[in-house]
Amino acid sequence: MNYFDVKRTKASSVSKSNSNWMLTEFGSGLHQSRSYLIPMPDCIVGRSTSAGLRISDSSVSKQHARLFTDAGQLFVEDLGSTNGTYVNNEKVQHSALVTGDLLQFANSLYKVCVEQTGGDEGTMEQGPETWAGTLLMFYRLMSDRAVKPYFQPIVKLENLQVDGNELLARSDLDELRDPASMFGAAERLGQQAALSELMRDEGSRVALGHPVAETQLYYNTHSAEFGTDRLDSSLRDLRQRYPTLPLTIEIHEAAITQPDAMRKLRALLTSLDMRLAYDDFGAGQGRLVELTEVPADVLKFDMQLIRNIDSASATRQELLRSLVRVSIDSGSVPLAEGVETEAEHKTCIQLGFQLGQGYYYGRPAPI
Repeated sequence: MNYFDVKRTKASSVSKSNSNWMLTEFGSGLHQSRSYLIPMPDCIVGRSTSAGLRISDSSVSKQHARLFTDAGQLFVEDLGSTNGTYVNNEKVQHSALVTGDLLQFANSLYKVCVEQTGGDEGTMEQGPETWAGTLLMFYRLMSDRAVKPYFQPIVKLENLQVDGNELLARSDLDELRDPASMFGAAERLGQQAALSELMRDEGSRVALGHPVAETQLYYNTHSAEFGTDRLDSSLRDLRQRYPTLPLTIEIHEAAITQPDAMRKLRALLTSLDMRLAYDDFGAGQGRLVELTEVPADVLKFDMQLIRNIDSASATRQELLRSLVRVSIDSGSVPLAEGVETEAEHKTCIQLGFQLGQGYYYGRPAPI
């Protein structure tokens, strides 16, 4: 499955006539992945209203660069701009371009494409940024499927037997080794869903045939995916590709404030023989009434509620005990996240938790 097509095409493989050259913008919010048809055979890029491709960005010069074709080949020429023109993170004065190149005018970043639909212009304001190199590495992460699945055990507290494993994202690429850096780059590119999908698919591929596949596999989703048709399709595809894996899909607890969307997702998961878990319960604004309206199979209590619970006041422990009872009464198995000590483990048992996860039971590791 190709999640992010960034292969660099040789110039000779691009049609030398009638090519519709495009630039796809990597902005944020509503500016994610908009595409622009480049006026040919010659186009001025800049902030000026007379520019053929106008970029409303104060870091872009009024006449920043020139895009033009010669025998069907696309070229860029910097026109003495203040903040420079870059191709694949290298400053250039004049350069040929091929599909897949990253083209940066000051702080505005684009991918060179061919024969896609057009759009309008983008905006941002800042000077040239050093993150273009990180974004190039993100392309490699996606195109080479360079994510490295780690699994952390989830145990039954009564006997410490492994009941499940949570899939966690890692990689060996510099600057993209942990989930925060990966998804930080993904957010800049509007690729949160693509990265999340790749992680679930790669985790399934690695787990298949391994003993971890005999336990429940807990897969995270990104908040940008919730309530979208894309998430529904990706879960259907995942089940089709891996029909025998026991899967539990984690949704952030904030989603329970959208009961209609949760009911729809719950029905889909049931039809796919997948379980539902609410993640980080107690960390946000989730409400108990809505929790009981669309109960999950597993309710994962946020580690902030668990940390040092053994030395917490009787009032705090009783409050947590009451939340555990609500979870059980609603049909959800309570899971304590972030258990790091034996004292926390024993207290969680006393409070009624049935499952546990944390360094006390095992650290995330590759398989």
